[in-house]
Amino acid sequence: MHEADTRPTHPPAGRMERAAVFIARPAVHVTALALIAATLGLLGVARVPLDGDPAMYATIARTIADTGEWTHLTFNGVPYLNKPPLHFWLTALVFKVAGATTFTAILMPGLLGVVCVLLVYALGRRTLESADAAFMAALVYMTTPEVMHWSRGVHLETLVTAWVLLGLLAAHRSVRTPSAVLWLGIAATGGFFAKGPQGLFPVLVALGLWAHAGVLRARVLSRWSGAALGIAVVTIGPWLAARLGEGSGFGQAYFEGQIGQVIFAGGELKRGWFWYVGKLLRTYWPWLPVALVGSGMLVRRWRTSLGARLWLVYGAVVIVVISVAVGKKSRYLFQLYPALAAAAGIALAAVVRRVPTLPVWMLGAALVTTAAVVATGEHVSRSQRAHTAAALAVAADLPSDAPIWITHDVQYGEPQLGKIVGFYGPARLVTCRTDCDAEAQPGASVVARDHEADHVAAALGADVIARHGILVVLKRPSIRDFR
Repeated sequence: MHEADTRPTHPPAGRMERAAVFIARPAVHVTALALIAATLGLLGVARVPLDGDPAMYATIARTIADTGEWTHLTFNGVPYLNKPPLHFWLTALVFKVAGATTFTAILMPGLLGVVCVLLVYALGRRTLESADAAFMAALVYMTTPEVMHWSRGVHLETLVTAWVLLGLLAAHRSVRTPSAVLWLGIAATGGFFAKGPQGLFPVLVALGLWAHAGVLRARVLSRWSGAALGIAVVTIGPWLAARLGEGSGFGQAYFEGQIGQVIFAGGELKRGWFWYVGKLLRTYWPWLPVALVGSGMLVRRWRTSLGARLWLVYGAVVIVVISVAVGKKSRYLFQLYPALAAAAGIALAAVVRRVPTLPVWMLGAALVTTAAVVATGEHVSRSQRAHTAAALAVAADLPSDAPIWITHDVQYGEPQLGKIVGFYGPARLVTCRTDCDAEAQPGASVVARDHEADHVAAALGADVIARHGILVVLKRPSIRDFR
C-alpha cells in the first residue's frame, strides 16, 4: 500500500506549483530519470580514449568477439583470472553487432547505469511508501559524485548493482510470496557472474528479513529455494569447472589472489576499519546530512515497515562486509549508495509535504549537474594524455597482417600501455614472458618500452620502425630478409 499523498489538493496558483503537479506523475518520473541517467552515462564519455582497466576490459571483450572463445578469457594472450565473465560476454555481443569502438565499449555499462537508476526508483515505490520518496531517492543516487564517476566509462559497478537491486526487489517480495525466492536466486546467480561474491548481498538480506518474519525455515527448505540453487549449479558450475580445469591457475588467482587477498591481506589496499567513514565524509556531499536524517527515520519505522527493514539490513550487510575486508577501495562503496539514497529520499519526501516545489528544484539541479559533468568530462593529467597519445600512435603503426608481440614491461610495467595498444591496435596481440627473443617469430612486430628497446632489438636482430614517447615499435627480419 502506498502512503496517501499529503500535499494540498487545491488548484496550484503559481508556475512552480503547476510544474510540481506535472512532475509528480510517475510517467514523468520514469521519463526524466531515464533521460538524465542516459545523458550522464553515455554523452561525452567516448571522446576520451580508453586507458587503464577500462581499456583492458574492452580488450578482453574484443578478444572474445574476435576468437569466439567465451570461457577461457585472455588479455593480450595472457589468461585473465581476476573477474567473472558476464561483463565481457555482454560487451562482446555488442562488439559482434556494432563493432569494437570506444563508444560501443561504454554502451553496455552506460545503459546499465540507467537500469540502476530506474531500479532504485522501482524499489523506492515498493519500500518507501510514496512516489515522492522514490523519485527523490533516484535523483540522489544519480547525482552522487561516485555513482556518476563509476557509471561513466567501462566499469563493472553498474552491472553488479543492477543484479543486486533486482535481488533486493525479489527479497522484499519473497517475505510474503514464496515464489519470489526463485527470482532472488536468478539475481544472485547473475550478480555472481558479474562480480563474484558481491552479487550475493541480496541473499544475506533475504535471510535476515525471513528470520524477522518467522519464515526462515519455510523459505530455505521450499521448492523455490531448491530451484534457485539448481539454476546456480547448472550455470556457475560448468563455467567454474572449465576454468578450474584449464591449467591457468584460475582457482588460486581468483579465490586466493582476488577474494582472499582483499578480505585477509589487503596488500597496498590495507586500511583500517573506519576508512570508509572518512571516505564518505570527504566525498558524499551534498547528500550526507540528508541521508543521516533519513537513516534515523528508517530506524523509527523498523517495526512497522518491511521496506525500512530491507534498506537497514542491506546497508548493514554492505557496511559490515566491506569494513571487515582488510583491502579497501572507494568503488567498494558503490553498493552502499542505493541504501543511502533511499534514506535521503525518505527524508526529502518529508520536506516535500511542506515545500511541494522541492521536486522541481531538485530536478533542475540534476539537469544542471548533468550538463556540467558532460561538458567537463573526466580529468586527465598531462602525463596521462602523453602516454595515451603514444600508445594510440603505436597502435596505428602496427601491421594488421603480421604477428604482433608486446614485451612483459609494456604489458605489466607502469604505465601499463599494453592495455591501450591491445584495444586500439590490431587484434590478438600476444605478451612475451620477458623480452620476446624466444617467442617473436621472424617477420613479427614487437612493441617495447624505450629503456629496453636497444636490448630487445639486439636480441631479435630487429630494426626500429617507429618511436612514440616511451614506446618503440621493432620489426624482426623475416626469413626472406636473410636470403
